[in-house]
Amino acid sequence: MKIFLAATNNGMTRAQKAEVIAKYSPKYILETFYEGEKACLEAIKIVGKKNFLLDSGAFSYMNGKQISKNDMDIYVRKYIRFICQYEVPYFFEMDVDKIFGLETVESWRKQIEIQTGKKCIPVWHKQRGVEYWKKMCRNYDYIAIGGLVLGAKKQEYPSYKKLVEYAAIRGIKVHGLGFTKTKILKEYPFYSVDSSSWVMGAVMGKQKHLFENGIITIQKIDTKGKRLDTNKLCAHNLAQWVLYQKYMDGVNIWTKPKKI
Repeated sequence: MKIFLAATNNGMTRAQKAEVIAKYSPKYILETFYEGEKACLEAIKIVGKKNFLLDSGAFSYMNGKQISKNDMDIYVRKYIRFICQYEVPYFFEMDVDKIFGLETVESWRKQIEIQTGKKCIPVWHKQRGVEYWKKMCRNYDYIAIGGLVLGAKKQEYPSYKKLVEYAAIRGIKVHGLGFTKTKILKEYPFYSVDSSSWVMGAVMGKQKHLFENGIITIQKIDTKGKRLDTNKLCAHNLAQWVLYQKYMDGVNIWTKPKKI
């Protein structure tokens, strides 16, 4: 399973990041277009195009702002231009159904695919329904599930697992956006997932992550009123997640069977 590390431009100084990159050599990185072309190109330089996932960043772009359809059209054109200019092989669609509706999202998807000559990774959200998942499986060989970080409830995980299994037995690769619950991850036949837990846990939760026995364990840091060096903690967590990433790279949960 491929574990893509997200938010690698956050939480550390450039020197700390460079030190972790040089020492541990991450294999897979996901970067969002919202962070800018420079950040995306830096990620590509570290892992190469084939090990890079480009997130549209559409939700972040609109978060807390009054973004018009015209604004989004301009953003989509910039996205297309970047993909074409740097020959990015794997990229997600503009999955902002709740704001602009699925029909508009599909229109942007079609525009991106026509102008880049490549297929997007479409992102399923539960409001699209099970039949739409099946439709995605018929039309794409790499798809994603979104809403797992904030929108999914624990009791919904068995349903998500069934969706992933449905795709996997048909040879469809599934990416779990933000799904890195490491204690149960091996139970899901995801082809790939991504996580920014390493930085969010450090910055917001004062959490120290450790790679142990095939999972990431979390220790809460009691600062006892002292200031926490979150930059140093983020660098440590990133290193541990690279170790986990390399371990999971050898765990073959998803296999490509014959089409049924």
